[in-house]
Amino acid sequence: MGIILVRSHDTTPVPAIRRHRRTTRTAMAFATVTVAAASLVACGDDEGSGERSSSTVLVDGKPLVVVTYSVLGDVVSQLVGDAATVRVIIPNGQDPHDYAPSAQDVEQMNGAALVVANGLALEEGMEDVLDTLGDDGVPVFYATDHVELRELGAEEQAIEAAAHDEGATEEASHDEEAAHDEETAHDEETAHDEEAAHDEEHAHGSEDPHVWTDPNVMAVVAAALAAELETVLGAQLDEQLAAVEAEMVELDAEVREIMSAVPAGECRLVTGHESLGYFADRYGCELIGAVIPSLSSTAETSAKDLSELLEVTEAAGVKAIFTEVGTPQAVAVQVADEVGVPLIELPSHNLPETGGYQAFVVELATKVAAGLTGSA
Repeated sequence: MGIILVRSHDTTPVPAIRRHRRTTRTAMAFATVTVAAASLVACGDDEGSGERSSSTVLVDGKPLVVVTYSVLGDVVSQLVGDAATVRVIIPNGQDPHDYAPSAQDVEQMNGAALVVANGLALEEGMEDVLDTLGDDGVPVFYATDHVELRELGAEEQAIEAAAHDEGATEEASHDEEAAHDEETAHDEETAHDEEAAHDEEHAHGSEDPHVWTDPNVMAVVAAALAAELETVLGAQLDEQLAAVEAEMVELDAEVREIMSAVPAGECRLVTGHESLGYFADRYGCELIGAVIPSLSSTAETSAKDLSELLEVTEAAGVKAIFTEVGTPQAVAVQVADEVGVPLIELPSHNLPETGGYQAFVVELATKVAAGLTGSA
């Protein structure tokens, strides 16, 4: 087994995949959107679609609840019913790990009765904005604050740390090469130091943020979220919560039925990044590895990582490679080709074109089961 992966018909080495962190750009964007948002809030309207009561915007006569990403946003919508207007910041289908908010996004969040986020650095490009909202008195609900979190094992933590360390080393090398003179070198060294400090502060730890892939966990989130929504909206949401909880029970049963098609002990998963931990734990699957060996799709992967992934994947006899938003497609295709199994795209971070959270989970389970049973 060599260190370099190649296609069976190509001798070109697989390059290390560099995912540039967006710290400097995000910081600049944050400064811009903060100033813009302050000006927009001072104007006291929501682009003509609503009016501000105190510090909260009304849209169509209802308080505004802003949610970071679509899968969580649908659960919020099911809970609030007609008690509020729900708006989602990150476009459906876009990687939540890799989204930087606009001035309009920040304006909406500043005027919200409640901002609902996942937390645990899932929304990497929005962390500074979310922190500032909380400091400014805007209520921010983090879903991952209210559930028992899955933690990476010791081996997974070592892989995660190595991925980030390799990325930091590559960034340092890139910065040195880009320095054309002493002044530029000094400026870039300062920027790199600031970026390293930011990465240390916001680095992914051992706790898995992908809670929405388990409907049982989302039922717990829904209960805590309903209580928070009742407080900020002054509305009774008992009926909506009961309906959501009942649907989560039915959904769990449906997923178990779907996954029963996979023979016991044969649910072995290789994914785009480490995104299906909660799903795997709930439905008896084993996580073999990931194209990007990290909880974040913005981390680094290298030829060495991919060579090791190929080795364990072949040894485990996996039936499919699963890709998702944020996965380098060419690399995923190459891994699947080398192993000789199909590559199947999962909707791990986005809602289907028709249907909400429940349809999302059913589609996810259906594609996993189909991939593992050869019926995809």
